[in-house]
Amino acid sequence: MFFSLPKQIRHAVVWLAAGLLIWLMSLSLVIRPALAALAPADNSRVVPAAAIAAITSAVSASAATASLKLQPSTFTFADGGVALFYQWDKQPWQAETTASASTISVAAPVNLIFVVAGAGCGSMGRYLPQYFTGLEGESGATRISVLQKRHISDQASGDECSEAFIRADHLSQWRADQLAFIQTQLRQFKQQGVQPRRVILLGISEGAELVPLLAHDLPQITHLALLANAGNSAIPTYRALAGIYPHMQQGWNVLSRALASSPADPEQSRIHGRSWRYWSEIAGVDQTRNLIAARLPVFVGIGEADTLIPPGAANALRKAFSDAGRSNLQLRVYPGADHGLRGEHKNYLPDFMWQLDQWLLDEENPKPSFR
Repeated sequence: MFFSLPKQIRHAVVWLAAGLLIWLMSLSLVIRPALAALAPADNSRVVPAAAIAAITSAVSASAATASLKLQPSTFTFADGGVALFYQWDKQPWQAETTASASTISVAAPVNLIFVVAGAGCGSMGRYLPQYFTGLEGESGATRISVLQKRHISDQASGDECSEAFIRADHLSQWRADQLAFIQTQLRQFKQQGVQPRRVILLGISEGAELVPLLAHDLPQITHLALLANAGNSAIPTYRALAGIYPHMQQGWNVLSRALASSPADPEQSRIHGRSWRYWSEIAGVDQTRNLIAARLPVFVGIGEADTLIPPGAANALRKAFSDAGRSNLQLRVYPGADHGLRGEHKNYLPDFMWQLDQWLLDEENPKPSFR
């Protein structure tokens, strides 16, 4: 009955139910101590689990399991180094109309989404899988894979990065590691006789710098997506922000002076907590030119109030694509939203994920050539 309703109505019902679930769970945190204080001496407790379970059963499988923690796996590189990765599947709505929740089997993926996360040594594992709420596989069965940088533990807060992380945290290492991981995943699908229709690279914040470079390395890629990154190069962005925010000017002066000469040990020398090699390598990336050169459909989502993106960056990206004769850019600017797509009264991240899913569904999709 539910799945025979129009798609927009289904979405509205799911989001309403998910919101009610979160409200009830928050309420339980308030009333639970009071209930415990009134509990009998034998320590028996009254917990409103039945009410929460009733609401949970009304929510779709994706929304209901949003609070479940994903367990990471370990990927081993050719040099013996390792990194954690997370992987899970999103089923399309259509699959849920033909089977009960207990009998649904995971279909061969139509989409493979490889996520390149942002800066720092904090783990994305703390936010998965709920970070991708809204991307529910309506464009087809979807497998999402997130490879972390080396030396990031499962639940790392990112408050303090290890020396090993800092030394390995530079563009050439990320590129080699992501390339090895993605090639391994694609090779496994080929061996199984499965050819996904779309292979998407999604770069988040700093991770977006790597996306067009990987597209150059991997002919199987069919789509590029950027979140919290307007396709601008890192160093010009820093310079532009320093001209807007006085508190960043001193930091820019330190960085520009440091990059003017080469230290004896590029990985040991530090600038703003990162290695000289990190800054030097990322300074050589022309992000806009790389995106245009990729000649692939590009979907970009940024917050209007993102203080890490210079004003006018969105228009500059549109103009660059137009001047190059490219019509393959879809750009979404979310009103009043910050770097995490959070607005004063709304979280736009699920909107971005849903629009990304719809974009994949609507796009004319070339088939990747698995080599």
